[in-house]
Amino acid sequence: MTDEAVGISITIKVEDVLMEIQEKVPIDAVEESVHNLATGLGQQVLHGVIHVLDDRIARDVPAGWRNVGTEMRWMVSSLGAVRYKRRVYQDEQRRRRKPVDELFSLPRYGRMSGRTQEMGASLACSGTYRLAADQLSYLIKTSISHSALQRMVWSVGNRIADGEEAERKRIFEAGEQLEAGKIPAPVLYGESDGVWVHLQREKRRSTEVRVAILSTGRKQVGKDRYRLENKHCVTAIGLDSEMWQEHILREAHLAYDLSQTRILICGGDGNLWVRHSFDRMDLPQQFVLDRFHLQRAARRAYQDRGEARRVVTRLRQEGFEALSPELKQHIQQAEGRRRKLLFDFYQYVHNNQDGLLDLEYRACSLPACLGAIEGNVDKLVVHRMKGRGCSWRLPGVRAMLALCRNADQLRSHAYRYIPLQTPPRTYHTTQFLEVEYSETTQGSVPVFQGPHQNRPWVRSLHRLIYGR
Repeated sequence: MTDEAVGISITIKVEDVLMEIQEKVPIDAVEESVHNLATGLGQQVLHGVIHVLDDRIARDVPAGWRNVGTEMRWMVSSLGAVRYKRRVYQDEQRRRRKPVDELFSLPRYGRMSGRTQEMGASLACSGTYRLAADQLSYLIKTSISHSALQRMVWSVGNRIADGEEAERKRIFEAGEQLEAGKIPAPVLYGESDGVWVHLQREKRRSTEVRVAILSTGRKQVGKDRYRLENKHCVTAIGLDSEMWQEHILREAHLAYDLSQTRILICGGDGNLWVRHSFDRMDLPQQFVLDRFHLQRAARRAYQDRGEARRVVTRLRQEGFEALSPELKQHIQQAEGRRRKLLFDFYQYVHNNQDGLLDLEYRACSLPACLGAIEGNVDKLVVHRMKGRGCSWRLPGVRAMLALCRNADQLRSHAYRYIPLQTPPRTYHTTQFLEVEYSETTQGSVPVFQGPHQNRPWVRSLHRLIYGR
């Protein structure tokens, strides 16, 4: 080798703007120099494109807008930091508008472009804010602080959650049509569970995250290893049971074609809100008590793995009625704490006796593709939001849950944001209920259908109960 560097000449034309780049690449650092050259080239091209777009917007600006000057602006893009000048307008409502900033989804006092915010938010799904900030800084060769990355997470995650909530209101409160999904699901499987996460600087010390998964079955990927097919995950906080059911119904309709669904096989740990999670779907259901929780309850009660396994096997094959006398006898013969544990186990299986039998013993030929909820709760919530001393603000929990559900789409910048506009409501009430919707007793009030139903006090009572 005789030359110490390699000359590179690049000519780029953006509309009528011509840019020429002359560089020499040293032979002892070829890869690093070419990478820096490509990054710098991308920044120059982006600057030129912004200049062209600003001129094009100036030619097509609305008639009621007035140009009030130009301003310089720094933007941290996925290619690095770029400084550019753009025009500022005043619209009909005398608001300052900056179309170039709006094009790149730049917040008013922020510097991160929309694509950069998605990159930071997706990185935060798999590690702490500090780790994600270091990774993003390395990728875009620009220093990003962990507090800036937290703002990205809150911005992108809560924007996704706000869109989902707005769509729920449009569908269930304004009566708009719901777009049907494309995945055929003659048999649909659903499971739900909850997990508690710690809070900081909130009125409560912890909050429960609700998790549900839907699938059309499972396929074998290895020896004794299976994977759910067409899996769809749902998470939420701060919803009562009725809103949780609406949330699951919306997600199921968006993902699956439910017009041909014959049956829904659902599972869970037996909690009341878990059992009622899929009620709004209006499908024939078969409930199966989660086998992990059944086995764990039996082991706690009997403190003998062999005896617990025998009892669970009989419950799954014969049902509660066949084993009820034996369970009562065990309770009578026990004393002290063991008796209380056996009684608690008896109450548990008694309350969930309709979900004990395996499907083959219910004259149902379908496989029970259930039991994956615990692993999905770990992947969606536990691994990221628990342990290592983690504690959260409520907006942070809400944002992180939305990001973890859509992390794959955010990494490929393919997520389609839902519009936030919601139609005005005709009424508004705030109910302070101490119990869940699923734990209340449903019934009719005779006075609402009787001869006094039009009296003022009856109508006021009707509004107080039903909120309309």
